[in-house]
Amino acid sequence: MDTIWTGAVAGAAAAVVTLATQFLTQRHQMHLLNRELEHQTRAALRKTYDKLLVAQRQSREASLRAAAQSSGTDVSAGADKLKAEATAAHNAFIEQYHLLNLDASREMWLDARSLRDVLDDMLKAAQGGDTEAAEQLFELARDARQNLERSFRARLGHEVLQARRDLPAPYEKATSGKV
Repeated sequence: MDTIWTGAVAGAAAAVVTLATQFLTQRHQMHLLNRELEHQTRAALRKTYDKLLVAQRQSREASLRAAAQSSGTDVSAGADKLKAEATAAHNAFIEQYHLLNLDASREMWLDARSLRDVLDDMLKAAQGGDTEAAEQLFELARDARQNLERSFRARLGHEVLQARRDLPAPYEKATSGKV
């Protein structure tokens, strides 16, 4: 009878050890899988952010060129071409903006939204030939982009290197709560 109990206890102990080992192995695999998924997400976010930076710079510069060419009484024939280029550059930015927001934190999303609003208004100023407004928005877009960079670094878990830039209403989204 003792042999039966000893065998049963040994069998139960072996089963518990096997289950515990399987549990720990699965837990370790899930941890590795989560780390790999976060790594892939961060890599995709970096690539998208890189493309967004290029697109926003091109949009700012194209809008500024279009505004300068469209202002005044002596509007050249190339003004319509520059407006079309500014619109195309802005559309490329909007595409990257939407891609970035798929993996963005709420803070990044709000900062990207602020940048988008500034670039939207900058394009409108360019289309209307308002060089002064476009130049002011050009500088404001830089501040909005730097705020986005700050929240991007925070999303990746890196040290934030710069202070937040204040944006005037209606562009400030992160601190105003208005979206």
